[in-house]
Amino acid sequence: MFNRKLFLWSLTKDYENMTGQKLALSGKEVGLFTKNKELQGQKELTLNDQTYTIKEEIKKDFILEHVPNQYNILTSDYNYLVVPDLKAFLDQHPNSSIFNQYYGGMNVTASEEEQLKLADDYSKFLDDFNRESSKEGSFIYGSNLADSSAQMSAFFGGTFFIGIFLSIIFMVGTVLVIYYKQISEGYEDRERFIILQKVGLDQKQIKQTINKQVLTVFFLPLLFAFLHLAFAYHMLSLILKVIGVLDATMMLTVTLSICAIFLIVYVLIFMITSRSYRKIVQM
Repeated sequence: MFNRKLFLWSLTKDYENMTGQKLALSGKEVGLFTKNKELQGQKELTLNDQTYTIKEEIKKDFILEHVPNQYNILTSDYNYLVVPDLKAFLDQHPNSSIFNQYYGGMNVTASEEEQLKLADDYSKFLDDFNRESSKEGSFIYGSNLADSSAQMSAFFGGTFFIGIFLSIIFMVGTVLVIYYKQISEGYEDRERFIILQKVGLDQKQIKQTINKQVLTVFFLPLLFAFLHLAFAYHMLSLILKVIGVLDATMMLTVTLSICAIFLIVYVLIFMITSRSYRKIVQM
């Protein structure tokens, strides 16, 4: 048994309709798509003392773009089971926590613009239908692909823009403060460096001294920023999971890429600042 046991079930005929591939199952044979690394490569699956033979391990998320999976914002290692007889399968688990949802879909010939125009009318129709429905506890939700895509693009696009905009503002502000601080200190230190050059300090030693001084001022804050990010990374990943970002590898890759971009920008500004500082203090 495994700690996380979130499974979505589908019939073989639904699997075949979504994928166009045949999957012959009988008895306690199942097809399995899993994000759980502990389940990958297994030949058998045990659920509540019931053992099933995994006839085929499905490699592709077959419900993607066909059926919504709202549970992917709760866990990153969800599982899909394809069973030959859904009623017989559920009867074997009378004491399990099972939530039934039925999905229907249809292909339409309307263009994307027409779908967007009909989105409000369609939502209003469903609201009226649900109010008039006499079946207690039932609810019907519907949407069209164009409207859902537009809403997701607006949400994530706006969030992405705000994140990039604020990042650029804070980075530019920080860099300018450090740059002008070092330039002003260069004018203050100019007389001391001139004296040192007169007593025999060569250009190589001056360059090393300046680089060491500017290097500390520039990269010490950046080092602490990376340390803060390392400690806050777990909390940030939990916050991102709320909006559906569950791919841990992608999250880590993006984080490291952003850190690399910041590092490159700081190196470039460090080189510019160091050169300007040398020009000020040299005789």
